[in-house]
This record gives sequence, structure tokens and C-alpha cells, in this order.
Amino acid sequence: MQNLQGAYNKRRILVITGTTGFDSLIRNIDENREIENKYDIVLQTGEGLYQPKYKQCFAFDRELNDKLSDYDFFITHAGAGTIFMLLERGKRVLVVPNTDRADKHQLELANYVGSSQLCAVCMNVGDVVEHIENIEFSTSGLNTYKKKEFSAAREILSYIYES
Repeated sequence: MQNLQGAYNKRRILVITGTTGFDSLIRNIDENREIENKYDIVLQTGEGLYQPKYKQCFAFDRELNDKLSDYDFFITHAGAGTIFMLLERGKRVLVVPNTDRADKHQLELANYVGSSQLCAVCMNVGDVVEHIENIEFSTSGLNTYKKKEFSAAREILSYIYES
């Protein structure tokens, strides 16, 4: 009974890769078995080719937003939509930019959320397991994200119709 009870006391981590997938991130996390002692990790693989062997996974879940409260921490690619969705909900986030992609915009966003102290950041996917081991510390004490309403469209329309 002790072992079963220990499984329920594990902190839960959801790894989100976006639609394109992030095979190097998923592989690094899946193949490390030691972190399973402390964390229950679920992997979202997107359209990635690597299929996890050791951890629970899914490609897509249309009801993911409704399940975010089931997790304590989130590891995500540096996709703006995913990052800001999590921050708007007050989640603890570790960002890993997907440098496997041809474009490098994820590096810029990772640098921004890291320097703004909104998220913990792991710039090298090869270091992700070390960052997971420290996720409780690295995601505590971060700045709270405050969503700013974008009103430029109103200002532009006002300028056009009032001029």
C-alpha cells in the first residue's frame, strides 16, 4: 500500500509541444527513468515522430484547457500561444525553445519570458532533465503575468472615422 500511496503524492507535470511536435524534448524526458520517482509526467507529442516508450502520452486533446488544473507544473516549447495561455491561468512554467525548427523565433520568446522572470527557461534541450529536477525551485517566485488588453485596433478605427 505504501508504493501505491507514493504514486498519488507525486507532483504532476504536463509537457506541451504544440502541433508540430518536439521530438528531442519528448525523447529526453521519456528516456530518463529516474525523474519518474518524483514526478508523474504526461507528454503531448503533437505531430512528432518519436513515440514515448515509458511515459503516458497523447498527440492532441481538444479538452486540454479543462484539464490544466490536474497538473502542478508545465514544460512547453516556446510557442507564444501556449506560454501565454498558461501564464494567464497562473501556471508554473518551464520553457524549452524548439531549436530543431528552421525559424528561431522561439529563442527570442524564451529569452523574453526568462529575462522578464515570467517563466523558468532551459535553453538547451539536453539539460531538460536537470531543469525538471529543480522545477519546484526554478518556477517559484516568478513574476505574475498581467495580460494587457490590445487596443490599437480601436485607436486605428477611431483615427480613421474621426479624421
